[in-house]
Amino acid sequence: MISVQHLSKAYGEQVVLDDAGFLMTSGERLGLVGRNGYGKTTLFRILLGEETPDDGTVTTPKGYCIGHLDQHLSFERPTILDEVLVGLGDRADAESYKAEAALMGLGFTREDLARPAGEFSGGYQIRVNLARVLVEEPDLLLLDEPTNYLDIVSVRWLSRFLRAWKHELVLITHDRRFMDEVCTHTMAIHRRKLRRMEGTVEKLWEQILTEEEVHEKTRLNDEKKRRQEERFIERFRSKASKASQVQSRIKMLDKRERLEALEQEDDLEFRFREAPFHATVQMTVEGLRFGYDDGPELVGGLDLTVEKGDRIAVIGPNGRGKTTLLELLAGELRPRAGTVRSNPNTEVAYFGQTNIARLDPGKTVEGELSAAHPEHTVTAVRGLAGLLMFSGDAARKPVEVLSGGERSRVLLGKLLAAPSNLLLLDEPTNHLDIESIEGLLDAVDAYEGAVLIVTHSEMILERLATRLVVFDGGRTFLFESGYRDFLDRVGWASEAEEGGGGRRAPTLDAKELRRRRAEIVTERGKATKPLQREVDRLEKEIVRLEDEVARHEADLLAAAEAGRTADLATLGAAAKRKREAIDERFGELERASEALDAARAEWDARLAELG
Repeated sequence: MISVQHLSKAYGEQVVLDDAGFLMTSGERLGLVGRNGYGKTTLFRILLGEETPDDGTVTTPKGYCIGHLDQHLSFERPTILDEVLVGLGDRADAESYKAEAALMGLGFTREDLARPAGEFSGGYQIRVNLARVLVEEPDLLLLDEPTNYLDIVSVRWLSRFLRAWKHELVLITHDRRFMDEVCTHTMAIHRRKLRRMEGTVEKLWEQILTEEEVHEKTRLNDEKKRRQEERFIERFRSKASKASQVQSRIKMLDKRERLEALEQEDDLEFRFREAPFHATVQMTVEGLRFGYDDGPELVGGLDLTVEKGDRIAVIGPNGRGKTTLLELLAGELRPRAGTVRSNPNTEVAYFGQTNIARLDPGKTVEGELSAAHPEHTVTAVRGLAGLLMFSGDAARKPVEVLSGGERSRVLLGKLLAAPSNLLLLDEPTNHLDIESIEGLLDAVDAYEGAVLIVTHSEMILERLATRLVVFDGGRTFLFESGYRDFLDRVGWASEAEEGGGGRRAPTLDAKELRRRRAEIVTERGKATKPLQREVDRLEKEIVRLEDEVARHEADLLAAAEAGRTADLATLGAAAKRKREAIDERFGELERASEALDAARAEWDARLAELG
């Protein structure tokens, strides 16, 4: 159990926490949310004793151990397994299997366990630190954005591991789906206070929103009554007969607490600027292959057609070629074989992980946006900066002092200002908070062009993706359906046979079964896509015709009221033709839907034969 009371912390004039507190119960897994810069990491540092609050206390039981994901990379042991065994202490000999399971669950192979940490990238070294703190099993585990360094399969493993965590946990993550899966309670840093309740992120914010709506209605009502009292006082102040009433009301007003208007919370709300595109196919990829000279083939024989309105997610473990594929499609790499052909009217906007490093540290936020689009006026640039939550003086901050999330927003701003009809987004949400991610997803939802996105967030995959490019099991293949369908019908290779909390390679039979399943599902998608397109077309046509009928009926009513009898027959006939057309389209829709259902059933039967 941990108790935090009357906690206050400020940096100069910026107040982060003001008389905040919470009580954490035994075995509670708490998700901590709040806008970037609102104090989540500060609270972690206070709990760890790395930062001193201006006021307040943090109380824990005697001998209570707090562990955290250390971002400091310092390794002294000969292998990564030895590094993680340190976390087990005197249990290392008896429970070494826990260290192996944690490392393999986080993406290392059995062969990797005997390699030194220095041979791995910084992201994989962070995974070693994560594995070590997991096996330590502290009384309270603090995790600050642990999924930033993980691929989608490792995130799934970590979610299962933390759901079984027996001690206390406080988790900061931008992945709302991950937080809701893992945590029993949610706590928000909001208006410099801490608000905690059992349940999901959405449930907490709904409660806060309801309370603030009540506050605002009460404030407005109170202000209305206050103005009435003030008018009474002003009107009768000089009348002796009303003197006692006036004094009574003055005293009452002095005692009544005045509710303050709540500060406006900034949200990331924007739309991508779209370039017109009137055709269907935006990009065609045929036989695409790529691999670096000193490494294995990363992209192997990919065929892909990108159409207007597509939402294609590129998924797979880290290091398998996802970023490489986007760089090939953006023209930043040349393929070893195959072709990438774009429609002449395709305008690409590319958000790449390495593009953030291309920002000029000496430029301000406004300067970066202006340099990218010199045709924009100063007013337009400042307006765009405001949409990105860089209002006023914040727009003149130099890039070199910005956080990772702020730099991501600047890069997004450069994309926003450029007209496009094809977005290539490589992990665009890594440094954004939950609220900013919602703003980005809303903008993608409204975007009429095509989107290819690399992400390890299952929430984003389930919300956006209608097709997948999958890097897994040494293969690159197209899956013509959504992510949930992929999990149900194919699944991840590393999860085909899993036990002991870690990853095991599937047997040859399991691999062959997955390969055949993937082939059938891909062929199913290709066979049913034209039928689905026809169903969608007919549904849109029916909606359009129904709108036209409604307009004709409104015109009929107007003509009747105006006494324009000559128009009634013409308008009535037009409405009748539209209704007949609707009936015809419904017949066509019924036949197309039956054909689609029959095709799906046939392919599902083939899948069922595989077991």
